[in-house]
Amino acid sequence: MKIISQSSDEMVLTEGNLTSMFIGAAFIVVGGIVWYKGHSSSPYAIWIALALVAVGLGLILFGSAITVTANKAKGQLFYQKKRLIGGQNTTYAVSDILRIETRKQWRMENAANTGNQNAGMQQPQQVLVAQLVIVFKSGKELPLDHQKTSSTTQIGGAVLMSGQGKESAMAYQVANFLNVPFQEIAPPPMFGGGMQINIG
Repeated sequence: MKIISQSSDEMVLTEGNLTSMFIGAAFIVVGGIVWYKGHSSSPYAIWIALALVAVGLGLILFGSAITVTANKAKGQLFYQKKRLIGGQNTTYAVSDILRIETRKQWRMENAANTGNQNAGMQQPQQVLVAQLVIVFKSGKELPLDHQKTSSTTQIGGAVLMSGQGKESAMAYQVANFLNVPFQEIAPPPMFGGGMQINIG
């Protein structure tokens, strides 16, 4: 999520774009061409075509663009989520917002083994993901962005994280503009309990 414009009364944020969905459509078209041109000459053409179509469908299904416009003068928050097929346009009252949160959590993902032994094998690794969320007084929650993976570097038993302040700084700026509290829900340590930080 990034702020693309801000005045004393209005803030516009955007996340993602529709480019990935158009690329997905191109993958599907190329997959169809590969199958049409090569299905009679190569037994692998159908598998290549299916892989291209699967990648294309994934890009289309999971690709979206979010635009959030907060207008303090009107007291409204306009939320727009665009997809290649369909979308969502919703208006909320700024007075209904309880707080802005940054939620961070650990998630297991496979990472390539960098050692020489068992080259090519995948090893599970803890990855930190973060997401900005608007929490309403009714209990409804509205994500401001997609979950983002933070880069981590492991040195011995210590894990060094980069880019962790960016998500929190953005959420704090939005909360400050809307004059609502900001809360950072920190991830639990890799092997233990968690903590919450309230700012504002």
